Amino acid sequence: GVDRTVFSPLAQDEQEYAAGVLKGLGVTGPFILFVGTIEPRKNLSNLLEAFAALKSGRKFAGPLVIVGMKGWMMGPLTDTLNRKGLSGEVMFLGYVTDEQLRVLYHKTEVFVFPSLYEGFGFPIIEAFACGAAVVASNTSSCAEVVGDAALTAAPDRPQDIAAAIVRMIEDPSLKASLKAKGLKRADQFSFDTTARRTLEV
Repeated sequence: GVDRTVFSPLAQDEQEYAAGVLKGLGVTGPFILFVGTIEPRKNLSNLLEAFAALKSGRKFAGPLVIVGMKGWMMGPLTDTLNRKGLSGEVMFLGYVTDEQLRVLYHKTEVFVFPSLYEGFGFPIIEAFACGAAVVASNTSSCAEVVGDAALTAAPDRPQDIAAAIVRMIEDPSLKASLKAKGLKRADQFSFDTTARRTLEV
């Protein structure tokens, strides 16, 4: 489930507030977002490879914003950043509050969740609930969670991740359609329903 009192789209009168939140975080202009603990199963190495492809192909000018605490195996990510010349293009924000996260989900061009393995994948539903356009893995629980409300890609193929991001960015009608589907998809998941069904079992 997802707490809809926390994660929801921004209202029109919240736009100025949202701009202040992004400024406070140092995020300016369009950005791509990832949320999750920084560890190998989250597949950040292939996301960085995909992001590098976007940059080299001049498909996206903004930064990749990474929200999440550092877990383990950061070394290879640092190597990839340096090797691909992405040090100034990727922002590691670490921990953010739920309100800040809500703004980031709402304002991102694309939320990308290329995880290799998930028990569920809460950030996907949070992003849907905030009105984000989502690109997710086509493996593990991710494909089941997103249904038809997101673009999916093979997590072990950076070129596929990059292609899905580009498609989302370059097709406004597709993006709008998936955002609408994502909001409806988020409504299908609730902690109350999960609790009731678990109790029935």
